Amino acid sequence: MEQDKRTGAPPEALASACDQEVFARVWRRVMPQDRPDSPIVLNAPEGAETSSALAVAAPAQPPAIPSASAPVLRQEENPGQPECGAIPCLGEASAVYAGLLQQLIDYELADCRAYQSLSRRAQGNAAKVLSGMAADERRHAKRLSTAYFLISGVRYWPGEHGGSQMVRPFMAALREHFAQEQRAQCSYLAAAEETTDPCLRELYLELAGDEETHAGLLRSILEQL
Repeated sequence: MEQDKRTGAPPEALASACDQEVFARVWRRVMPQDRPDSPIVLNAPEGAETSSALAVAAPAQPPAIPSASAPVLRQEENPGQPECGAIPCLGEASAVYAGLLQQLIDYELADCRAYQSLSRRAQGNAAKVLSGMAADERRHAKRLSTAYFLISGVRYWPGEHGGSQMVRPFMAALREHFAQEQRAQCSYLAAAEETTDPCLRELYLELAGDEETHAGLLRSILEQL
């Protein structure tokens, strides 16, 4: 039996078109004009290729993600060392303190000689304490000289000969050094406040504490005489 030949669209297509027309009429009742925020477009522009009278807006595309093989842009590498500013700790920028350091070294060595002389005139525990203070003052001079060398590259260490010294009575000499140790403490504290070098500041504060201790030791010796 020969099948009937039909022309035109198949029944399924006609039914689909009919359903779309019905939906379009209903949609126009609730949404008379197409809105830009609506995902449904009823009136397609002329020349647009659509498979039906009802078109759905395409979803936004996600951003492209580079593949693992894609080249990675890097900043130009600097083959040389990074540029640095002036060294803040015992560097050339601290050369302005060289003169003060020389004076402090001279002062500490002079105090070392003075306490050595006093220790030979003292007896018992006082002699031991004064000898220890002389060693402290020499150690101060060494630390200051090291700082001077790191800053300037030159070792400053004057001769330890003290020349002729006036011999004062023992107790009067202790009294004089008691006041002198307090003045030295104030000088180191002032130097610590003025310097911009963190290492010199730390050194000055430590030496100020030692000078305060020395003043207390001298007072203790006088109290026992």
